[in-house]
Amino acid sequence: MIDIGSNSVLLLLARRGPDGALSIIRDESTVARVSEGAASRGTLSAEAIERTLEVLRRYRSLADAEGVTRITAVATEGLRMGSNAAEFLVPASELLGAEVRLISGDEEARLSYRSVALEHPEVDPLRVIDIGGGSTELVVGRGLEVEQAVSHRLGSVRISELLSDGHPPSAAALDRMLAHAREVLSAQPLAAEPELYGLAGTVTTVTGLLLGLDRYDRELVDRRRVGIGEIARLRGRLASLSLAELQAMPMLGVGRADVVVGGITILLAALEHCGAQTLVVRDRGLRYALIQ
Repeated sequence: MIDIGSNSVLLLLARRGPDGALSIIRDESTVARVSEGAASRGTLSAEAIERTLEVLRRYRSLADAEGVTRITAVATEGLRMGSNAAEFLVPASELLGAEVRLISGDEEARLSYRSVALEHPEVDPLRVIDIGGGSTELVVGRGLEVEQAVSHRLGSVRISELLSDGHPPSAAALDRMLAHAREVLSAQPLAAEPELYGLAGTVTTVTGLLLGLDRYDRELVDRRRVGIGEIARLRGRLASLSLAELQAMPMLGVGRADVVVGGITILLAALEHCGAQTLVVRDRGLRYALIQ
């Protein structure tokens, strides 16, 4: 299963047993940023397309080495925002030997929710947020039933490219990003609930940073509960650093350093919007919902 997001390309090699349990063979993420510049330009660049195709070549080799016989691949907001998406989708499908399906924001939201709901039938209501590079999905449901699902045109790459003014960003830029995130999310009114379940790179990276990890460790990050105050303090600290200082942090590197403050800003706005004091971190995502 391959999930081509705005900032990262995710690979999940797994088998689902007769009892529904998932046996993971390989699960990895590579930053390719297919959406670089697309939010303002409206098209995908040739360089971003080639970077992402190179990641897919490597993933295809890994799948072949494991004897994978069927590949499922989807693309999300990074491709939705590019008017020339076919320039990527056609060669990507040929390379993988399977159609890369461009899914809607609504389907993306529902799949992200399902990846959590499958493991949390006891949470009622369940609220799930998936902060990506180009979009943010906020979903409310009970069990496997989705009651409300919205894909917002709000992501860590998108907000950083459009509203940040450097590293460290100015106080005015930080205020602009937070105000913009609040405004976008206000289109989805919600009653207050104490917990919000979070997915994807911003959420897991924030948690790894708070834990002081030198490298990502799923066992330590997954299911961790993080308070909104901790996240706010981390945002303040990261927003005071230069790009070089951010890139030197092992949990960030080059791929996430320039968008992490934007992503955390969205996360804080979402917790505030939901009336949540606690973020429940899940290392999941739509790829887990698509494994048959």
